[in-house]
Amino acid sequence: MNVFKKSVLFIAFASLVMPAGVFGQYQFPMHPFLSYFGDLQRYEIAFNVNMPSGSFEGVQRVTTDGTYGGYYLGDTTIKRDLSSMGFGGSIGLSLPFKATGHISCWAMAIQLGVNMHTWTNLNSTYKFDGTLVSPTDNALTASTMQVHLPIGIDWKVGNDAIKSQRLALGASMGLGVIPQLNMTSASTGQNIRSNYGFGCTPYAKVEGNFRLGWVFKLRAMYSMGDISLLRVNKRIDGYTDGPFSIISTSNLTFSLVIMPFSGSWRETDWWNTWDTYNEHDRFN
Repeated sequence: MNVFKKSVLFIAFASLVMPAGVFGQYQFPMHPFLSYFGDLQRYEIAFNVNMPSGSFEGVQRVTTDGTYGGYYLGDTTIKRDLSSMGFGGSIGLSLPFKATGHISCWAMAIQLGVNMHTWTNLNSTYKFDGTLVSPTDNALTASTMQVHLPIGIDWKVGNDAIKSQRLALGASMGLGVIPQLNMTSASTGQNIRSNYGFGCTPYAKVEGNFRLGWVFKLRAMYSMGDISLLRVNKRIDGYTDGPFSIISTSNLTFSLVIMPFSGSWRETDWWNTWDTYNEHDRFN
């Protein structure tokens, strides 16, 4: 939880040291909270690369040469780390609820998405000297499809905070939780039932954006927390000798985000330094 606590302190610190121009006399005007759900200009589409980490715990075979078909020496019960990589996508939006200055605000961030990734080498074997050997054939894998709904609070500054094409850049940082449903299936054709694991994990994220016709964002999100993905309570002939389980422990996600309706934002003239919501004031 150190990353989560440090993120909270970072947001608090940033709020104290951000430039005075952000906290100008006039603030970005707020609209009724629920009205933002109907504002297409705030919606975004994300393309994700996710890198989850997990743990494997169960029975694995020990042979002379480290192959499943090698001379059998026995079984051992171990716990080892797993890693994976996958892809996904999401749709989301931000709902401002508190202005903090000219070009900044607090907003609720909501996303709905799907990620998919595969856990490999679940039936690795051990040589007699303790070396872990990946299978060369009959490799046992498990695929996870994650449906998730991150909900959090962001502090936003720049173009997407106030929907202005006049500002070239923007940034956000936020904290929240990710309710999620994970559906995991083993690759073997034998009768191994898919498992469903529900959980809710905390996350921290940062993102920067730039305007190039549309607004594009680069986002990094890190979440942590144990979620049980798969439990197999029997031998799988030709693959593994005994029960095992997979637990997800964390996930790092990098996203390319596009705001497809940002081309219709107001304030499109780069030379205009006047606020359209306050004609008597200028940006600093």
